[in-house]
Amino acid sequence: MVIGAVAALIWVGAATADPGISIFQGGQLHSPDGRWTVKVHAADLDAGQTSTPVWLIGPKGYRRRLMGAERYVTVRWLPAIGKVVLIERTIHFNRIAVFTLGARDPYHPDRIEKQIEADLRQHGRALQTVENRTIVFGGGDGSCALVEESGLPPGKAEGSFLVRRAAYRINFASGSVQRIARCPGASNE
Repeated sequence: MVIGAVAALIWVGAATADPGISIFQGGQLHSPDGRWTVKVHAADLDAGQTSTPVWLIGPKGYRRRLMGAERYVTVRWLPAIGKVVLIERTIHFNRIAVFTLGARDPYHPDRIEKQIEADLRQHGRALQTVENRTIVFGGGDGSCALVEESGLPPGKAEGSFLVRRAAYRINFASGSVQRIARCPGASNE
């Protein structure tokens, strides 16, 4: 509980615009303490490369491949709990992954995303496929998120998309989510 509260405090001031890296340009972002770096090499579009690895670089030559990205990665550092949060943003889809700085992760990096997906399937409108997903953080400290998905209704090959959305409190220390009534400050409008 205390770690979750500390993680929430770390996010103060980062509610709207987190730094990120385009895979078309590449780049790197350093943790607030300067010990860690998330690095992305520019994709070689001339060679047909459509995604590129996202790397975590740390002290004493530490280097680990975190995930692949296709367009843009937003980076949020949570050094008080030893985590970095990556939100991959493509034209139609957002995904979230949480990684431990240094040691291998005690839970799968997409555990939070999988819990959100399961909750939306269980409590939201049925969709044949999920064609779009947005994740917008709010709460002033980034401790909650509004997630919206859209896609075709079951049994339809074309037509209007249905939308399902929900708000979640996110505990990055434990890798868990809890559905909440709303996430103040988060809007897809």
